[in-house]
Amino acid sequence: MIGERIDGRYKVKSYIGGGMAYVYHARDIILERDVAVKVLQPHHVNDDEFVRRFRLEAQAATSLVHPNVVDIYDVGEDHNLFYIVMEYVGGNTLKDKIVNNGALSFPETMNIFSELTAAIAYAHEQGIIHRDLKPQNILLDENGTVKVTDFGIARAASAATITHTNSVLGSVHYLSPEQARAGAVTVKTDIYALGVILYEMVTGLLPYNADSAVSIALKHLQDPFPNAKDLRADLPESINNMIRKATAKDPLQRYENVEEIYAETETALLPERINEEPIFVDNQDEEKTKPIPAIHTGAEMEDTRGSGVPEEEGENEAPDKKQKKWGIWKILGVALLPILGFFAAFTIIPELLSPDEVEVPDVVGLEEEEAIETMNASALEVETEFEFHNEVEEGEVYYQDPAAGRTMLENQTVTLSISEGQETMEMPDVIGLDVEQAEEELEVFSDIELVSEQTDEVASNLVVDQEPAADEEVIADETRVRLTYSETPEVTLQDLTGTSQEGVNNYLETNNLTGSFQSTYSDTVPEGDIISHDPAPYETISQGSEINFVVSDGPAPEEEEDDPVQTVEAVIPVEVSEQEDNESVYDIEIVYEDATTDEPAIFVEEEITTSTTYRVPLEVTPDTEGSYTLYVNGEEAQANSFSYEE
Repeated sequence: MIGERIDGRYKVKSYIGGGMAYVYHARDIILERDVAVKVLQPHHVNDDEFVRRFRLEAQAATSLVHPNVVDIYDVGEDHNLFYIVMEYVGGNTLKDKIVNNGALSFPETMNIFSELTAAIAYAHEQGIIHRDLKPQNILLDENGTVKVTDFGIARAASAATITHTNSVLGSVHYLSPEQARAGAVTVKTDIYALGVILYEMVTGLLPYNADSAVSIALKHLQDPFPNAKDLRADLPESINNMIRKATAKDPLQRYENVEEIYAETETALLPERINEEPIFVDNQDEEKTKPIPAIHTGAEMEDTRGSGVPEEEGENEAPDKKQKKWGIWKILGVALLPILGFFAAFTIIPELLSPDEVEVPDVVGLEEEEAIETMNASALEVETEFEFHNEVEEGEVYYQDPAAGRTMLENQTVTLSISEGQETMEMPDVIGLDVEQAEEELEVFSDIELVSEQTDEVASNLVVDQEPAADEEVIADETRVRLTYSETPEVTLQDLTGTSQEGVNNYLETNNLTGSFQSTYSDTVPEGDIISHDPAPYETISQGSEINFVVSDGPAPEEEEDDPVQTVEAVIPVEVSEQEDNESVYDIEIVYEDATTDEPAIFVEEEITTSTTYRVPLEVTPDTEGSYTLYVNGEEAQANSFSYEE
């Protein structure tokens, strides 16, 4: 599925892993974020009950919003492909951590377990029981933060039987006794699984192991839970007590709720609790087979009586009492016959009829057909599952369960995982896309070669050819992609300085270029010729580019020299005569002409009652005189002119 889009939205980038479902790393092209997409395996698609539960529980899981629970973004179906879209968590699972590192330190164990129990307690508050808690479903991001996943398929998984080795064998190690007997599933079921997980974290081992899922389930039902302190002597008694209480066979003896376990994680490593008194839990299962008392027949009664019982006792008993006594024994005998038959059916008869044990041969590395023949030759049945594998050739067995050397009964089933080779994908069609966009579409390919091709038939930077061709089946990791993209033809620009504008226009048209023009005066370049251009001569440019030209307007015109100017100040006194009877009023108007005026202009126009002196500045040149005329009460009273003085 790598390279494909689920529901047109989630572009698959790589394969992460799988159990009951295949998990892919994908990109949400709408919200532009990385997501994990879990796709239901094909053999579950036709199981209507499984699909129904899958949908209901996955949708319920979308309501869980907690920092230690993987966010569910979307649930849907695309052409009979059922999927869940969830938060993408980088890093590994808790199972990977235990397998790689072994038993964890006590502080790290409590840190992880605290976040784990916080998540499960929250889910229980929302009315959701996980039902399939195991380290494989507990993710640790790059910062070590716990993210619990697979709430969505927990209930659906419970519909499968423990004989489905490929999907439930991992889960049976964490199976509660009530699950093993198909009893009611409650919060106590998750509490039991938490106890098993805690045991595995501090010891690095699983509590029970056997050759089949059924055998492991029976151990959960019947065998005492192992003491973790036997494997790790320095284990604080507080943690060991948590394991004991969480894994009690009887749900009533376990913690009441996960909040209690969470509270214990906060104090388990305190000095006063390290060596606390151990607690003891009755691990006898209430449904374990109980011994059946001995049953005596009538003949045995007679033998007994003949070997020591006084005959008189029997002879002296009343006939009615004897009959009553024998009647009771007959009723007990009839009642116990089914029990005896049941006991024989499960103890004596299976022993007589049980098949022989055989050793599982090693078929890893063999071709499918040869591997099946080898298993059949050992009187073992085979179930096959196929997955893509980056390192194993197609058709070759890369894993078997149980492993080679284990002992099984004849006709039991061994699961063989067979490689489908490296996963192939259809080569996307990127012709016509911009080069950068095409590279984004092909991000799953690590080797992309870009080659340019000059053409004026399409726009620049568009993919015009690709290799491999679109829709061709390829392996992303092994494929070198070659993209040919368009590049506009280039031109080495000639030196166009001194060329006429008409000649430049012809050059631009011939070479598929455009130009812009501005002009300026030049004393050296004739009018209409090119003074300079940008880009400069001999630079390489693409066709279609614009060139900026500067065109000569010829020499600048000579500027005329201005005439010299002198300022002459004309002093004009006006005397007002005094009269005894009333005040004298004069209307004054002074008109002037000089180099600054084209016609006479008024300098002042006012009434005066006292003598006043006026000073009129006049601009004169060699060619233009300055003059003024004084009018008093509307009559010319005085006039004068002034010339330029060398």
